[in-house]
Amino acid sequence: MNRMIRKPLFYFVLLISFTIGGCYSELSELELGSIKWSPELGVPLVDSRFTLSEILETNAANIDYTTNSENTIVFTLADDSLFSQSATEYYSVPDRDINVPPIILTPNEINEFNQNGSVSISRSVNVNNPLAGDYDRLLIDEGTVSADVTEDFPANVDMAFSLDAPTNIRLFDYQHVFGYNIGGNPVGTDQQSDQFGSVEFIFDQDASQSQLAFNFDITISRVDQDLTFGENSILLNLQVRDIIFNAIYGDLNTQNIVTDLNTISTDFFSGVDFADNIDYFFEDPKFSLILTNSMGLPVRFQIDNFLSFKNGAQTVEPIDNTIELLSAPEGEIVQSETNFDQAFKDLVNNVPDSVSLQISGLIDPENVADNFVTKDSYIQAGYEIELPLELSLSGLEINETVELDGVDLQDLDYALFKFTSENSLPIDLNFRADLLREDSSFVRTLFDGKFLGGGSPSQPETLSDLIRLEDNLEGLADVRRIGIKATISTTNNGTTIERITADAAVQFNLAVQAKYNVNL
Repeated sequence: MNRMIRKPLFYFVLLISFTIGGCYSELSELELGSIKWSPELGVPLVDSRFTLSEILETNAANIDYTTNSENTIVFTLADDSLFSQSATEYYSVPDRDINVPPIILTPNEINEFNQNGSVSISRSVNVNNPLAGDYDRLLIDEGTVSADVTEDFPANVDMAFSLDAPTNIRLFDYQHVFGYNIGGNPVGTDQQSDQFGSVEFIFDQDASQSQLAFNFDITISRVDQDLTFGENSILLNLQVRDIIFNAIYGDLNTQNIVTDLNTISTDFFSGVDFADNIDYFFEDPKFSLILTNSMGLPVRFQIDNFLSFKNGAQTVEPIDNTIELLSAPEGEIVQSETNFDQAFKDLVNNVPDSVSLQISGLIDPENVADNFVTKDSYIQAGYEIELPLELSLSGLEINETVELDGVDLQDLDYALFKFTSENSLPIDLNFRADLLREDSSFVRTLFDGKFLGGGSPSQPETLSDLIRLEDNLEGLADVRRIGIKATISTTNNGTTIERITADAAVQFNLAVQAKYNVNL
């Protein structure tokens, strides 16, 4: 963008000119002496056109924006999980004991043992499924069956049994040999656990279709004595626990929804250097709360107060709003979008650091039957904020530094800077330009207070001026940069509401014409 002009180049050009001239003229006898030469050169320094969209793309990549039907720039902020809670946080399948009758030998089995020294028995026992509860149907991803076994036979007991679901899915396998020493304690104990997975139980049919099936194979061998009917037994204490469900169908219980205070950052320009001291008033901000239900139960949400926080102080915007969501078909979601535009406008134009709101409610508020949840079911709250740039604005500063490599400001008679600008943004601009050293330290002000009023794409405002420097030019030898500051506000010192479109732009031009003193 900058054209490189150096004084040694001028000396070289002059030397070549005289050399070529020697070929065509008799100049060998000419005494040059001291010749003073004053070339005047015009060099463009800045030639920029920018829209607010381009400024945002360059300086604020973390700000998302779109345009609306009127081509107005709209800042957008969205989060689909202001809070999100899974059905597994509210519903679970509790641990349940399995009621198994004790195993006692029949008189015939006792006689066989006493006659032969051993007896082998096989038993099949169906027991009611302890998981039935109020469920119609239960799909389990995984669970655990644990068993505590106690026997008191004065004999060796080799015991094995299995536990099966109605669909012949094995839930538990057990095998253990209880040894008995002559004259010792006949009581033997053992514990074992097995995991199972991918089981479905259906409880809304004949109860026998959901029963659990035990199959026992037991061999009892004599050590030193016979057995007496009714004196010995095997006791089983079984439990189904640590159940992770895939889906539950049936009459589920009403549950209270409790969430933390949900915070939304409204420090929109945090970390954007050019907007540290910005003041604004949005004319038409929009805040939508998007509530989602994927459970097979109705949900009632209660939206509590909006709270805003600024410099440690809290402001309350009272809200009392109830939102009802129907139960969702399996694999689908039900959504409700509710707007709190006016409440949000009152809060956001107070320029808060953040806004918070509390969400509470009930799952299955009327305690209706025939519901369901799956392990993937959830309730969720998200939000969407739209900030159309229809606003009043002040305190926005844009600072740019332009390198002057190749522009030599030594040995000047004067320097003439030409500044022009064209504005189609509906905002007022005040320009200042400073001459700076290589380290950006200040040398002198080139100009300040150049005012350019707001325009429009169809009728831009223009500004043109000449700045002549011819006093105290010695310090210009150190100048390597020009610092340009544009202070931006809507009209009437930032009090007028204006609408900023994506095509509105500012054209900024700065050129220098320098008159050098060159001694040869």
